[in-house]
Amino acid sequence: MDAGSDSTRELLERARAGNPAAFEELFARHREQLRQAVALRLDRRLAARLDVSDVVQETYLEAARRLPEYLERSAMPFALWLRWLARERVLTLHRQHLFADKRAAGREVQPLPVDSSAQFAAGLVGPGPSPSQAVAALELAERLRMALQQLDEEERELLVGRHFEQLSNRELAQLLGISEAAANKRYIRALRRLCGILQNLGVSDAP
Repeated sequence: MDAGSDSTRELLERARAGNPAAFEELFARHREQLRQAVALRLDRRLAARLDVSDVVQETYLEAARRLPEYLERSAMPFALWLRWLARERVLTLHRQHLFADKRAAGREVQPLPVDSSAQFAAGLVGPGPSPSQAVAALELAERLRMALQQLDEEERELLVGRHFEQLSNRELAQLLGISEAAANKRYIRALRRLCGILQNLGVSDAP
């Protein structure tokens, strides 16, 4: 991410001065990243009702509305702030569409779409060139989905952010509003929990 680049700082200054084109350019730079972040987190049961592009557009509108607040006291890089807004939007949509009934909260959580789950599984066990390893990664994907259901929201975010989105520990800490030390400790704990759950599900070579 180029959140600290000279061009980003220049565009932020232009946006601060009231230039709407500067914000448009900044958002356009990160639109594809946001699409991936939303697609990764959006529950597959909402696919028939919500399009990833619509969620990204809602994130754009929210970012435009809150831009003065961000420029006044930016606590994180611009790109990470957009990702945070997108994540918050997805969580809100999940609450509205899936967990309106409080008794349903926590049931049938699907933190990763099918294709993302398979890629995440492959990232956890490591790349392999042989067809048998590819098949194993696909088989692991469903078990991984089941294991992730047993983790809490923060634990899933730490694992998905680190392994799928390649976010640094510092970025994860900023995204979750915790210290870097806490993010690292909680990541290690989440990974151990995930490994234990996977082993209970019959994945003997869990990382």
